Amino acid sequence: MIEKTLDASILFSIIDLTSQIRLRGDLIYKFAGITTQQYVILLHLAKDPNIPFIENGDYTEGMFASELADSLKVSRPGVTNLLKTLMQKGLVKQVEDEQDRRKKRLFLAPAARKLILEIEPLRKEANSAFLSQFNTEEKEQFLSFIERCSTYAKDQLENPEALTRMYERLFALAEKK
Repeated sequence: MIEKTLDASILFSIIDLTSQIRLRGDLIYKFAGITTQQYVILLHLAKDPNIPFIENGDYTEGMFASELADSLKVSRPGVTNLLKTLMQKGLVKQVEDEQDRRKKRLFLAPAARKLILEIEPLRKEANSAFLSQFNTEEKEQFLSFIERCSTYAKDQLENPEALTRMYERLFALAEKK
């Protein structure tokens, strides 16, 4: 029925790895009463240079919720729920945008800065342990591979012809049913 292929195995392994990394992160951040997703939002607001969105210069001082949603590849309502929790915990604050008072910029609250300073040594140690099986060259190759895959995936989503071909195939399958 479904054949085993190298391509599908790679993609499902990436999905599995991502889930394991998130679960490992949840164990680290649980003591602070937040999730991995919430901590990643704090890292965005802290301008973590390891985040592609920040590294690529797509970031301005104080982020909009829509920018966070774009970077995290989630819906705006999804990021809004995470932000509400972080604001209730006193970790994120909203400030009216100077150019458009209807928009709100998001900033780290002092409590979040303190939390990041406490957690970062643990995260760094956990990341080092997780990747300790690889030497520097292998890590650089792996990062290069992941960046190439990410760039290709982004380009495909922004390519109208590729999207049209994909939708045409999906519609053709739906019509067969």
